[in-house]
Amino acid sequence: MRLTDRQLNRATLARQLLLARAALDPVEATEAIGGLQAQEPASPYIGLWTRLADFDADQLGLALRDRRLVKATLGRSTLHIVSTADYRASVTATLAVTRSRWMQELRGRPVVRSLPELTEAALAFAAEPRTNVEMRDHAGTLGEPVDPDELWRRIRRYGAFVHVPGAEPWSFGRRPRQVAGRAWLPEPDGDETAALEHIVRMHLRAFGPSRAADIAQWSGLSVRSLRKGLERITELVTHEDVRGRELFDLPGAPLPEPDEPAPPRLLPMWDETLLAYAERHRVLPEPYRRRVIVKGGDVLPTFTVDGYVAGLWWSEVVGHETPAIVFEPFEPLAPRDREALEAEGAALARLIVSREPDVYRRYRYTRRRA
Repeated sequence: MRLTDRQLNRATLARQLLLARAALDPVEATEAIGGLQAQEPASPYIGLWTRLADFDADQLGLALRDRRLVKATLGRSTLHIVSTADYRASVTATLAVTRSRWMQELRGRPVVRSLPELTEAALAFAAEPRTNVEMRDHAGTLGEPVDPDELWRRIRRYGAFVHVPGAEPWSFGRRPRQVAGRAWLPEPDGDETAALEHIVRMHLRAFGPSRAADIAQWSGLSVRSLRKGLERITELVTHEDVRGRELFDLPGAPLPEPDEPAPPRLLPMWDETLLAYAERHRVLPEPYRRRVIVKGGDVLPTFTVDGYVAGLWWSEVVGHETPAIVFEPFEPLAPRDREALEAEGAALARLIVSREPDVYRRYRYTRRRA
């Protein structure tokens, strides 16, 4: 079947729970949408709030503390929150690639012991939660002719560490505590091919129909390695886009009609919907890309109208603590869209008021000074 760009847009919105809010718990929802980008502590909460009916923020915090959800550096070497099952597959698939790339980068750099040996020492030290300062200081005791900060950076990219939730308003702060993944969860079985299949299914369930290049962009893995996962899915469905390129999908996955209504939605910073494709125009129109993905790689908080990014939103604190959501549309808004966005903004303000009323504030003013 040949699918138009608008059909692909609606497929993405349906799978990302952006056509209608879903009645799912945080773990089910996180699995359905392929994980939550977690560079900013607030983003996973806002990402689920905009997708779920009657979202209970405390339930997300509980799922993290109960280890049904986990925060770690995964796809594209960035922080994500995923379910425990998705973490175990993701870490198996991504560590092999990350380690290979990292060892190439280290060629010619001074080390006394091998990076695997150093990482093992760090993982043993992190059998209980440690701060970055503690991990850096520990790296400084390992006797390497490398700055401790740089050595810890190498180690944490090579090993499997997870972030430990705490009492912060969004479960995590900007000074994380990390623990060895094997001390927090059962170790993965190490079957790389099965893990690659799991990664492919995660992407197609959450973002399909997709090209192999899309899955590679989202996961940070190569198309070549992902082919192993694609080949294991015997029930794979294929389509074409309007350019005649092959798209992969799972049977029975949602493919709404192109005229399916898409209500305005507020998306958090770095929402995966904007990052899951080799070409961003499925949800983010190309003329607006540089206004959303800015210098340094920050992906700003956006809102959608009719299923496409149409502007930015920010929180402004009125008086001492009451937040108001303000909008920066890229084009004039129709009155009904403005009204719907204002209602969404009022609901979001109720979520953030007791946690971080001026959420994302530093990105707004840094951007304006640039």
